[in-house]
Amino acid sequence: MKKKIYGALKCSTSSAAITVSLALLLAPAAWADGKVFSFNIPAENAAKALNDFSLQGDIQILFPYDVAVVAQVPALKGSFSRDDALAHILATTNLEIASETPTAIALRVRESPSAEATPTEVIVTGTHIRGANPTSPVHTVTRKDIEQSGYSQIGDVIHSLPENFGGGQNPGVIGASASNLANDNYTNAATINLRGLGTDATLVLLNGHRMSADYFFQGADISGIPLAAVQRIEIVPDGASALYGSDAVAGVANIITRRNYSGAELTGSIGTTAQGGGTLKNISLVGGGASDRGYWLANLEYASQSEIRADQRQFTADTPGYTTLLNPQERTSLFLGAGLRLNPRAFLTWDALLNQRYTKTRPYFSDTYVGTTRTPAYNTALSLDYDMTSDWKLRATAVASGSRNKARSIDSGVVASTQLQNDMQYIELTADGVGARLPTGDLKLAFGSGYREDHFVVGTPSKSNYQKSQRSVTYAYAEALVPLVSPSETRVGLKALELSLSARAENYSDFGSSTNPKIGLRYVPTDSLTARASWGTSFKAPSFYQAYQKSEIYLFPAAILGYAGPNPDAAAMWVLGGNPDLKPETSTSWTLGADYSPANLKSLKLSATYFNIDYTGRVVQPVPDVSVAFSNPNYAPFVELNPSAVRQSNVLAAADEVYNYTGVDYDPSSVVGILNDAYQNASAQTVSGIDVSYRQTFTLRTGMISAFANATWLRLNQQTIETVPNVRLSGTIFNAPDRKARAGLTWQNGGLSWTGVANYISGETDTGVIPNVEIASWTTLDTTLSYQFGERRGYRISLTASNLLDKAPPRAVSPAISVPGLYFDSTNSSILGRFVSLALTKVW
Repeated sequence: MKKKIYGALKCSTSSAAITVSLALLLAPAAWADGKVFSFNIPAENAAKALNDFSLQGDIQILFPYDVAVVAQVPALKGSFSRDDALAHILATTNLEIASETPTAIALRVRESPSAEATPTEVIVTGTHIRGANPTSPVHTVTRKDIEQSGYSQIGDVIHSLPENFGGGQNPGVIGASASNLANDNYTNAATINLRGLGTDATLVLLNGHRMSADYFFQGADISGIPLAAVQRIEIVPDGASALYGSDAVAGVANIITRRNYSGAELTGSIGTTAQGGGTLKNISLVGGGASDRGYWLANLEYASQSEIRADQRQFTADTPGYTTLLNPQERTSLFLGAGLRLNPRAFLTWDALLNQRYTKTRPYFSDTYVGTTRTPAYNTALSLDYDMTSDWKLRATAVASGSRNKARSIDSGVVASTQLQNDMQYIELTADGVGARLPTGDLKLAFGSGYREDHFVVGTPSKSNYQKSQRSVTYAYAEALVPLVSPSETRVGLKALELSLSARAENYSDFGSSTNPKIGLRYVPTDSLTARASWGTSFKAPSFYQAYQKSEIYLFPAAILGYAGPNPDAAAMWVLGGNPDLKPETSTSWTLGADYSPANLKSLKLSATYFNIDYTGRVVQPVPDVSVAFSNPNYAPFVELNPSAVRQSNVLAAADEVYNYTGVDYDPSSVVGILNDAYQNASAQTVSGIDVSYRQTFTLRTGMISAFANATWLRLNQQTIETVPNVRLSGTIFNAPDRKARAGLTWQNGGLSWTGVANYISGETDTGVIPNVEIASWTTLDTTLSYQFGERRGYRISLTASNLLDKAPPRAVSPAISVPGLYFDSTNSSILGRFVSLALTKVW
């Protein structure tokens, strides 16, 4: 990572000394004593000014060098207290005090940057009003968090978050499609799956703009976003359709790129696993510049990862050796961003993401089958911000985004190919400003409207599988921030009280209309404590795949679907397909939380949030685990036993495609049942739980320590139809765990930095076998050691080990039913094992 700390003392890395010092610094400390110093600091960059301040103020100061060096500080001359002098220096920077002792001060980058080269105040994800504080919880992953993690791919950063579930279209997911077809890795995409509600129930934004869907299952692929271009990631794990429309049932993830970066970096890294396979090579070149007139950023990245085969892991020794547990991938990405102030009122921004990835698959069922997929994708957005008055600002935005999935397979010399295309374009106009001057403060408003077109194409016009679908969406929204009590610095117990109101109406050309409101309350009793609450409704329109895919029938040996009858040669039909009569899914969600940061210990931040989502009309395949479809009585409404030959003939005639995996010719007399598993508005899901987080920075004479911890307790239940009982999904195989946590600390002194992280996933129940079997919890350790040579311009070397102790995934039984020899839950654990990588960066 870059040299982050300037002016730190050299020291021993004794863990005992660090532990003792850490304990001593848990109590708050203050350094300001009113003493006056003589300062003579010329107008210069903030890095030099802070160094001069340290010498002239006789105090050690530690700060992020790469952020300070790009900021300019006006001259300071005269007698001042330390706090007044430092406030003068920091006023024009993007830095704030993280911690302070009588002998040292540590600075950090503001979590919501205000010194970026943007035309107006920052809009935080969760509101359209500039400068407003959202009433929903917001989990921010900063640039510093990304650098300290040691990760080289954005998907790894997202998947480490406790709010996120690893299932869906994600690398390494294998053998999970028996419970959900969307729970598999077809294209090596990386998607976001908040609360385990599905990758299509989380809205993904890039710089506040929607990204198109990928493949059949309509989740947005983030794998092509080069990590070096990312400034921060804001996660709002709360229903947000009142602000952002469809797909925001589980929440919103907004990936925000860098706009205040000046310089250039070239990074090369290589990593591999201790047990073989999975070698990852990555090279990234990023350059940028920022000034009062605007900014520019360019990031070119290339990455390739080799496969992991079943015969490379002792844990999968019984799986056919040619099976790919981790699909090989090659990816090239280019991100371009720019902003230009056209005049004192107008600011133009543009960004574009172009990427392409190749992946190859070899499944367990055929040693002659090889599949390849090429996926080019693009995202581009153009926005014009215009200051209409001193209070009102207008933004016009145009966005285009799309992806292609071009798949080709060869099996025993037979070549097959298919192509999928997802495209989206929209235009939007937003205005926000002060609506009225109330006695309690300014009533702030935001209004917006837009028009969007979505397109989905399967196949090519010359082939029988060609399918083209499209829809148009018109929408309008409004938001108000009402100060109920005027802010006060002296009022005890009621320093501020704000009410947030928002609503959005959308009209779909194929599914009708939906209007969703949201109410939020923000209460600040003291400088240290903020309480917040939210209530709202959300919706998700059925995806093209759910509504319009062709009908398919899979003929399997009945035992694979849970049949345990006397006929060992029995077969069963698994019926799948779209449903054009689907209705939008709806949800009601509410949260209650608090954020605490004591005024006398600014580096300490605590947060806790209770969340509840009631999700109805859920579009699902009604049988979540087909491996027990014929043996679990809960699925009896969807199983037809002993269908007649006439009934079978009618079902086959209605299908667009039929696949026979029994190994013998179809014989109606051998079919013991039909599993009706086509999409329908069948289920209700309820999600509730608690998110907690902790963050604190400690300044020691031996350096600086940053500690963090995040955890989620989750309860996810599902009722398929009213006549069957409520079933718990969380904590069961191929679903989100009951508990997920991540905690760690970073020690930094001068150019030397060390990070240690513990990851925890609670135990599960394997419901794919009867009787059910318990699956153990999984805890892994990650560590990163890095050193920065020189100051801003120099070299940085980093050594990272993920799953340091090479801990194997917990043993599970049911995955081996669909994939022989596969004895682990790939959605909650990984077959990767210990992964060690080395990165070298040159900074200009």
